[in-house]
Amino acid sequence: MQNYADKHTPVVLCAPVAKRGDFFDITVRIGTKERHPNTPDHHFCTIQLWDLETMIGEVRLDHRALGVDPLHIAVRFTVIPQRSLRLTALAYCNKHGLWQSEEVFVHAPEAHF
Repeated sequence: MQNYADKHTPVVLCAPVAKRGDFFDITVRIGTKERHPNTPDHHFCTIQLWDLETMIGEVRLDHRALGVDPLHIAVRFTVIPQRSLRLTALAYCNKHGLWQSEEVFVHAPEAHF
C-alpha cells in the first residue's frame, strides 16, 4: 500500500522561511520514490497550491505532452508572500481521485529596520 500512496500524494517542497515582498519558490512534487503512470486511462489532471482556504495557483496537465512512460511530476510556483504561509497541495488523478499533501508552514517575519 505504501507504493500506491507514494505515487499519488503531493509533497510541498520549499524553504521554511520566506522574505516578505520577495520572490519565493515552492515546488509541488507527486510522490517521493514511485513514478506515476501517464496513460490515457491513468494520469494526473491538475495540481493546485493552497494557502489555507485561498488557492495560490493551479497547473493543468496534459498527459499527451509527456509521453506514456511512468514519471515523476513536479511543478514550481513562485509567490511574493506578504505574511507567513500555511501551504497544502491538491492533486487530481483521473483514476484514483483527489490527493492532499501535508501542510507546510513557511515563516515570513516582518522586516525590522
